[in-house]
Amino acid sequence: MNHSSSSPRTINADDANRGTIIRIPDTQPGLLVSDGKQHEFTLSGIWQGPAAPALNQKVSFILTPEGRIASIHVLGRDVLANETLSAFGQTLRSNGGSLGAVLLPYLRQQRDRMTLPGMVMSGALLLGFYALPGWTLDAGNSMLGMRLDYTLNQLLGVQTGGAGITVTFGFWRLLGCTIALLPWVTPWLGFARARLLNILPLLLLLALPLVVHARLRHLAAEAAQSTGQLLGGFGGNAAMQHDLQAMVQKQATALIDATSWNSGYWLALVAACGLAGLTLVRRPRH
Repeated sequence: MNHSSSSPRTINADDANRGTIIRIPDTQPGLLVSDGKQHEFTLSGIWQGPAAPALNQKVSFILTPEGRIASIHVLGRDVLANETLSAFGQTLRSNGGSLGAVLLPYLRQQRDRMTLPGMVMSGALLLGFYALPGWTLDAGNSMLGMRLDYTLNQLLGVQTGGAGITVTFGFWRLLGCTIALLPWVTPWLGFARARLLNILPLLLLLALPLVVHARLRHLAAEAAQSTGQLLGGFGGNAAMQHDLQAMVQKQATALIDATSWNSGYWLALVAACGLAGLTLVRRPRH
């Protein structure tokens, strides 16, 4: 294989064509397609890439006056990324007007029903609930030796068991997702007190730390009890059981102290307070 350069060469954009390799040369010439036309090529003296060509690889090539391929150059990742972004931008510019025309009436109706402050706070609630880190267990210096970061959405699905710590989509996670989305739905509900449902996100966020810490303390108590029972099964006396339980309890307490509520929780809590305030200030629709 002949490599005339160790990196893709800069070529004149006016002379270069773009194509895709659809057959790698072996006993037969390779083949690339460009603008619906196929061009054969060989490696010797033609291929200018630092590595062997690959199927479906995007390349730039120059033709001789007779229409044969004179050289093939590999397109860098930066070039491909810029072209992809340009194509995406063009698609948005082409279709954005029609898409905006379809969505704009619905967005205006949503804004009129929720009010602009309500939309902003509801959006902040979703950002804090789904995207930002909401709860952290930094137990790197404890016997557990681990760090866990969860969004509030993930935290509601955490399960502990024989398989370790897993995140599932169960009842409590479904309930939390429903409550977080309620402010976008309640303006469309027909009954008079529907707006009071917007208080539920605040109640959920206030109850969540209590439930999480109660669950952690319950797990710690179970760990201490099972450790004492295990030691007793091996013939340990009451004093040894008590000392080991105390040690496990101390480690469990340190583990609970290693937890913290992060930006996602506080953003969602502030947004939920604002939504609850709007709900209580404004009269329900009759």
